[in-house]
Amino acid sequence: MARPIRINLPHCLYHVISRTNSDDTAFWDPGDYKKFFDYLDKYTHLFDFRIHAFCLMPDHFHLLMESQENAALSEFMRRLLTAYTVYFNRRHERHGHLFQGRFKSFVVEKSDYLLALSRYIHLNPLKAGMTGAPQTYPYSSLQYYINGREPSFLTTKEILVWFQGIRGKYEEFIREGMDKDTKLRILKQRYVGGEPFVKRLERRMKQQEPLAGRAQKASVRRAERFQEEWKNLAEKMTARVAQYFGVLPEMVRSGNKLRGAVGKARTVLIAVLREKVPWSHDQISQYLGVKEKSGISYHLRCLMNNQDLIKAFENLIK
Repeated sequence: MARPIRINLPHCLYHVISRTNSDDTAFWDPGDYKKFFDYLDKYTHLFDFRIHAFCLMPDHFHLLMESQENAALSEFMRRLLTAYTVYFNRRHERHGHLFQGRFKSFVVEKSDYLLALSRYIHLNPLKAGMTGAPQTYPYSSLQYYINGREPSFLTTKEILVWFQGIRGKYEEFIREGMDKDTKLRILKQRYVGGEPFVKRLERRMKQQEPLAGRAQKASVRRAERFQEEWKNLAEKMTARVAQYFGVLPEMVRSGNKLRGAVGKARTVLIAVLREKVPWSHDQISQYLGVKEKSGISYHLRCLMNNQDLIKAFENLIK
């Protein structure tokens, strides 16, 4: 059966699952979990997602996340998995892919399944036999729903409001599911919701290509606004990098094979743009006039092998 096309839409709730290759272990100790959470915090804010629930297991993880105006689920996951894999391979002296090439994502009917799916995710360690008390599992968001002190990337208000903001009532809701089958039915390999929801969403997707009339104009305006904001940010970063290396911004943005201070500035700029601007490698290539997007990866590898460039990069992203 053909793989379903990835759905990237604004204001959508997703259940995302990513598993390791060949059941490899992705998290060996608390330091690994902390680093993953650092990256999750970073890219959640960069790509403007809300995380409603999460659970990290040794060989896979679950995210219940919601897009805002900028629909960029695929790029968010690419950045998150790449960054963590680079860290993990370096720390544990391994090579190659850590996670499977294609993560799973299901679009969720928020009004009817937000609570049920949060319970399913929070009970994952219990169902897997890793703990008899899911509220004590340290790498899921359940502890924050019960005890508070949420990390900045986690949004608990929308779920807790269904329990009058009383955390103990949510904990009771979790306990009620401990002896139940909490799996939810998936429709057409990519929806968690009823038939009417699926029909509404498929109509919505049909309207995207091509959008008609007023909807098309609104979509174009929204996209242009984002691109203008990101371009302005990219230009500020370009000026900052150029000043750091004592060269002109237009020199850094011109040509592919640059040497000396200009070449170093260009390499560092590519890393800075990847860190600060939610652009794909294609978009960075277009901004810098790089003919092949593989050139972006080349510059990133060059930076990682040069301690002086790494130091410059770290200074510039502060």
